[in-house]
Amino acid sequence: MGTSYLSFPNHLCLRTEFRQEQSDSTGRKQPVYYATRLTAQVPVIDGKLNDECWKNGNWAGNFHQWIPVEGAEPTYQTELNIQYTDKHLYVAIRALDGEPAKISSMASGRDEIVGDAAGITFDSYRNFKTGFEFTVTAWGQKVDLVLFNPMNWDFNWNAVWKVKTGLEDSAWVAEYEIPLSQLRYSNKSEQVWGMHVWRWIARLSEESDWEWQSKNGPGMIYNFGELRGIENLQKSRRFEIMPFTLGSLRTMKPEAGNPFVKNGRVWGGNAGLDAKIGVSSNFTVDLTVNPDFGQVESDPSVMNLTAFETFYQEKRPFFMEGLTIFDYKFDDQSLFYSRRIGHAPSLTLASGDDTYVKSPDKTTILSALKFSGTTSNGLSVGVLHSLTSPEMAEVSHLQEGIRKSPVEPLTSYAVARIQKGYHSGNTFIGGMVTSVNRFINDQNLDFLSNNAYTGGLDMTHYWKNKEFYLDARLIGSHINGSTAAISALQRSSARYFGRPGADYLEYDPERTTLSGYGGKFKIGKLSTKHWKYSSGVMWLSPGLELNDLGYMTFADLVKNDNLVSYQITQPQSIFRTYNIELDQFNTWNFNGDYLGSGGLLNLYAEFKNNWIFVHNSVFQTAGTDTRFLRGGPAMKLPGSITGMGTFSTDQMQQTKNFVFTLVYGFQQRGDQSAFSYTLGPGITVRPVRMLKLGVSANISRNYDILQYITSQNFLSSAYLYRPYIFGTIDQKTTGITLRADLNITPEFSVQYYGSPFVSRGSYKNFKRITDPLADEFMNRYRDLGSMKTVYGQIGLNESGGTIPDYFIDNPDFNFHQFRSNLVAKWEYRPGSWLYLVWSGDMTGNTGASGDSWGKSMKQLFKIHPNNVFLVKLSYWLSL
Repeated sequence: MGTSYLSFPNHLCLRTEFRQEQSDSTGRKQPVYYATRLTAQVPVIDGKLNDECWKNGNWAGNFHQWIPVEGAEPTYQTELNIQYTDKHLYVAIRALDGEPAKISSMASGRDEIVGDAAGITFDSYRNFKTGFEFTVTAWGQKVDLVLFNPMNWDFNWNAVWKVKTGLEDSAWVAEYEIPLSQLRYSNKSEQVWGMHVWRWIARLSEESDWEWQSKNGPGMIYNFGELRGIENLQKSRRFEIMPFTLGSLRTMKPEAGNPFVKNGRVWGGNAGLDAKIGVSSNFTVDLTVNPDFGQVESDPSVMNLTAFETFYQEKRPFFMEGLTIFDYKFDDQSLFYSRRIGHAPSLTLASGDDTYVKSPDKTTILSALKFSGTTSNGLSVGVLHSLTSPEMAEVSHLQEGIRKSPVEPLTSYAVARIQKGYHSGNTFIGGMVTSVNRFINDQNLDFLSNNAYTGGLDMTHYWKNKEFYLDARLIGSHINGSTAAISALQRSSARYFGRPGADYLEYDPERTTLSGYGGKFKIGKLSTKHWKYSSGVMWLSPGLELNDLGYMTFADLVKNDNLVSYQITQPQSIFRTYNIELDQFNTWNFNGDYLGSGGLLNLYAEFKNNWIFVHNSVFQTAGTDTRFLRGGPAMKLPGSITGMGTFSTDQMQQTKNFVFTLVYGFQQRGDQSAFSYTLGPGITVRPVRMLKLGVSANISRNYDILQYITSQNFLSSAYLYRPYIFGTIDQKTTGITLRADLNITPEFSVQYYGSPFVSRGSYKNFKRITDPLADEFMNRYRDLGSMKTVYGQIGLNESGGTIPDYFIDNPDFNFHQFRSNLVAKWEYRPGSWLYLVWSGDMTGNTGASGDSWGKSMKQLFKIHPNNVFLVKLSYWLSL
């Protein structure tokens, strides 16, 4: 492609050196930059590079294009200058541009890259694992994040730093002041850091980097250049505190006779403290006391008809920041799921005709502490502990008055993670342990385990210049508690001990402990040009249990995965880049019973016009499902094909004022037994630079002739009977998401989120499973006749008579919900925030499944909303 260059100003002294001792994964020798100690007066951070100091120091350039053409000369060059004092780094970046009128300067929220941008990243531990990045858009918005290999980001890290941008005749510029207290580094007299500097030109979709980067290989951080010259820093004294105070008003529908909501409003207040304490230059303690997360966005509405728990993303700032330190994923399982801390109380008490219940909606976090850092020899350590308070529900009875009843015990949560790198990041060995300790003093809470412990060991090794890799992991768990708690775990959907036909899963109602283990072994080749492949096996024993502080859906599984992929990283034909991946898998249970096989086809394509298309297909053979009957015998199920994908007219939604996206999905199961589809069109418009509006829809239908309803015991013909009852469901769901982002300045913004949601499900053609392993699908169940409604129930008849054999509750539903957030936030000084928040919720559920979407929405808006109004003020101090 054609290139255009601007000459460097005459006063600049460009200095770029190269280290000779070792090449990185690209095979190139990476540059070294030498920072200089600031001798002139510190610059005024105003986005104008006219301070005396910028006439000194080392100006470096010689950037290389990474996207779209790896290694090519950039369209326009970029320069940087780094100087330091004992307390701060000062960075100047000049992004030269021969067409300054076309520089994209678009307003955005914190941590949102929109338009032109430039940034600098430090691997200050020099462990080839972690990069602390400070990026700024041409508009002046801060974007700080932690970078991980291969190309993963954690935008939840928020440092306290200053940056301003400005315009010159043929460039836009950025001027930084980064406190050294925001970084973690060794206590050596001479610092050697990894460094990455990048620049993005939005209109060209072009990234250029100071060092040589590659889309192939094990990760970006391995390819960082080096920052040297920082010497003899004073001993770091990092002590940051951020006290907060808030006031709140909750409003709800007044209810006659209910003493908890008789006025329809509840006033409240709170105060707490966050703190960061530097134990040394490379270890930090993060502490929060009595935190409040009222300003976070609501979870999306979901209608879950499965036996498994819905997974929700973490949104609370304390747990989001540095969450990747405790990352120990194991395929679809994880040893640490931070949403367990502060969850809704485990025991739910229902209101009755003469009884009213006031129960907390979440468990109070009394305190939480994180200790993290990396030693000078590459040992990474992370420790997290949190204590949640015992929770009591208030129960009001017309005759007995108000009493308190426990719904959650005092609980301690702890996580510890260590990892050590060897041989310049070619080998990593680590481990992780978690513990949950509940102090149960009430028999009503005996269904919870007393103590839950999990642990894992992991090892990753690269060889042949990181072209090949080996990933090995082991995990284990041990739970103890009352017989009620352990019995519940044995019968849970993760394992279904005692189910018919599974003699190897012995259910013991007298057990007080449960233990299990798992493992994973994977070997493969990372792409050096086009191809990569891997093969591995994963196993989870029946007794493995992670859900006290982790996340898992099921155990009792052995799975083999075999993957091959082909990628193009340079522009070709109409593509900027594309990737094709094939994954074949086979599954068994721990008894060696074959469950089925399948394959995945994943397509990823970026086009030269900045459009993007992603498609994933999953092909599943007919097989055996040991959980379909939810504690019943194994059942044969037909094969299926599932597809899902995304299309967008702007892959990063950052260069255009109008963006269209489409998310879609479908599934078809064999024997014409089930089908589903979902469509999610959406548009984003930016009518003016400061305002972005978005609307998206989620329209889906789910039709399944075998939707589980119940398997409870029934008394029929004077004997106890346990049929597995299914029905044909026709479920229609419509959800709309509305967003508005008004960014008045980089420090002041207003965001709105609203999501009306309606899901309607009608059941018919009820069935009882009779022969779940029959060869013919139609012979696996029996249709039930004589359905009629009796007091809101469904009468089911197997004998053909006029009197139902048993009754079930009518499973039809019409669930409607509208959740909203409006948040105005102002960073009135670095690290200090003022929040004004409104949060609203309207939720209803009826059996009127035949109502139209419009009628359901009318019902929704007749519901009295629950509102929360909140004012929160925090103040950051560095001592």
